[in-house]
Amino acid sequence: MRQLPVRNKASNRSGYLLVEGLISLIVSVLAIWTITVMLLFVSRQSQNQTINFYAYIQLLESQHYRFQTIEVGNEDVLLYSPVTHKRYHMAKYQNMIRLTGVHLGHIRALVGVKDVDWRRQNGGLITDVTFANGQVCHAYSPLVKHHE
Repeated sequence: MRQLPVRNKASNRSGYLLVEGLISLIVSVLAIWTITVMLLFVSRQSQNQTINFYAYIQLLESQHYRFQTIEVGNEDVLLYSPVTHKRYHMAKYQNMIRLTGVHLGHIRALVGVKDVDWRRQNGGLITDVTFANGQVCHAYSPLVKHHE
């Protein structure tokens, strides 16, 4: 009776282990890439909120309006523009800060807002904004008080 040669099972698995190792490497690289992309996205969102906040401050301090404060409350600010000779109301509405005139319509000045606080200090307007993502921005605007 003829005996069949005994094969080593480890020698048959060498190709299988190589493919298994490559797949594990690809899955690991994809996981690291996904985490990196998510971290970059979160940091860009934070940067975008900062840029949007300072664009809002730039509108508030714009020479096109030269806003003056009439009345400052924690939740809203009444403004007057000597350029347009109009009154404006700035307040938090839902998740935004909006600027409205006497008549219909509004300008979304800043979006993604969770909380806002305005107050007068040293002859100017202090704006503290907390965004929905938890980021906090603070600015001082040298807006003079309007005298009627």
